[in-house]
Amino acid sequence: MYTYDQIADQLTDGFWASFGGGPRSFDVVTGGTLYVDITGLASNGQAMARQALDAWTSVTGINFVEIDSSIPPNQTVSEFLDAPSNPNTPYAVQVGDDFLGSLGTGADRDTVAIALTAGQNITIELSGNTANGNATADPFLWLLDGAGNVIAANDDAFGTDAALTYQAATTGVHYIQAGSFNDAYPGDYRISVRDAAGLVDIVFDDEQSGAYATSSVSGGVIQTSFVNIDSAWAGGSARTDGYFYQTYLHEIGHALGLGHAGNYNGSATYGTDALYLNDSWQASVMSYFHQVENTWLNADFAYAITPMMADIIAIQNLYGAPSANQGDTIYGDGGNTGTYLDAALGLSNPVAFTVFDTGGTDLFDFSSYSAHQVMDLREEAFSDLAGLDGNIGIARGTIIENGRTGGGNDVITGNTAANGLSAGSGDDTINGGAGNDALSGGSGLDNLDGGDGFDLIDGGPGGNTLNGGAGADLLIGDGGTLSMLTTIYPAWTPPANAQSLLDTGDVIVLWDDILQDSGLA
Repeated sequence: MYTYDQIADQLTDGFWASFGGGPRSFDVVTGGTLYVDITGLASNGQAMARQALDAWTSVTGINFVEIDSSIPPNQTVSEFLDAPSNPNTPYAVQVGDDFLGSLGTGADRDTVAIALTAGQNITIELSGNTANGNATADPFLWLLDGAGNVIAANDDAFGTDAALTYQAATTGVHYIQAGSFNDAYPGDYRISVRDAAGLVDIVFDDEQSGAYATSSVSGGVIQTSFVNIDSAWAGGSARTDGYFYQTYLHEIGHALGLGHAGNYNGSATYGTDALYLNDSWQASVMSYFHQVENTWLNADFAYAITPMMADIIAIQNLYGAPSANQGDTIYGDGGNTGTYLDAALGLSNPVAFTVFDTGGTDLFDFSSYSAHQVMDLREEAFSDLAGLDGNIGIARGTIIENGRTGGGNDVITGNTAANGLSAGSGDDTINGGAGNDALSGGSGLDNLDGGDGFDLIDGGPGGNTLNGGAGADLLIGDGGTLSMLTTIYPAWTPPANAQSLLDTGDVIVLWDDILQDSGLA
């Protein structure tokens, strides 16, 4: 079994090392901007790409700005006689131009001159030219200095197309050379040279079959990434609760610098290829194994609809941790995140997600569910909520103060904050943990333990077991009244809705007020 930090290291380092590469990321930090081009996607893909990019924004703070990178050329130069494979070429282009040529054989290489100024940043793209139905299938791109030495090269930056970004070290003539992978693919090609200042960071397309992402990397810095997801992949349905959307989350993870959760690529079997017991979608959207495929894990099948626990650690190791959901946020019933998470639990297919939240007084409200639930408000814990096991996690650094469950026989575990925990009807078990907690068991045979801190425990109707734990606690059995509280705490001035809060078991507000007025907080 790996810790989440070990899985995060696998995502940022281990996977790439297993294939002979190294860690990579864009040269940007939280609060920065990356430019994306989704114009190559059909409408279903555009919808999913936007939602998945928003999901990554929520845990990185990176702003993804849409642009159309298809800048028309200033002029197009065409090959009229076969371009030579050496610098003695009659052809030349300038930044902003395109060059159209053809590889007569797979081993053919064509050379085009370009004058550059020291410090000038350019991007060069080499793609198959489909205009005459004879495009080279897998172009390979080289950049040569004035003496004809290779100074940069690329294959497969955008699918099978090649691209590179280069900052000129010297002023003078350089040479662009077009060829094909393994000297094996004749056909027509297009060279496009543009100012790198307008370079798009991530390009999306859906023309190729399958789903994959590639990146052009220099010195550990991602220059550009390309994501291809077939518009019919996994049915191509533009819905949050499906594999089509999860694939966008996964491939964007690659585009940003994450590898797979194991040393596999293309296909894998849990019993053969998993490096550690807990490799699954529950820990990482970069895993190949859903929760049930993982025979060690106790969790139900569910599509991952956010970056998951290890993904968040990994991506924040690369780009930093932003502020997120700073207000008083509700997750579950009456969700107010303003995102697709608010409707997630009402979707047709089962979903799993991890909450990243850095501020406010927050609430997990799952009081409308009658199934038995396990709610764990500690960071890096997963809960069994809304009828599923192991489906909702709380990310590192996230504090959820309050929790509510419904009519089942529920188990609630608090964290180190001042928690307000209520379980509704059913035979419930609640442990407040550290902090000045308020616990309400509702009706049923409840077992309530305040843990450390000054705790208020309201057993409600039924034969309950109340344990205050360490600290100066108040335990209320069946029939506790407002007058009893004012007698015990004479310095307390009850708010106008105090009786209503007591009747409904929403005692955390009362308890905070009592502790403040009595000088105990």
